Amino acid sequence: MYLPSSAERALKDLGNEVRLARKRRRWTIAELASKMGVSAPTVIGVEQGQPTVGMGILFSALWILGLEKELFTLSHPEDRVGQELVNRQLPKKIRHSSRKISNDF
Repeated sequence: MYLPSSAERALKDLGNEVRLARKRRRWTIAELASKMGVSAPTVIGVEQGQPTVGMGILFSALWILGLEKELFTLSHPEDRVGQELVNRQLPKKIRHSSRKISNDF
């Protein structure tokens, strides 16, 4: 599976956040795995930022650790490139029709 280096870095950073949150709560890998309903190697994969870990598993870890803010950021990214493309297509002027429409039938 090919991932750009920036995407790999983002996964590793997110995995590190999961690891730190788990350690702050003084949970073992086995305890987090039990709460998530997955195996310990799966939690290790999440913490290492392995791209083969399913999104549902990653989201489960974030939710269980109380990192809903991370979920919101991931699910509502700012698409600046897309917004710029749309903004370029907006009309420069908006004109209303000067014709009066008669509602008399």
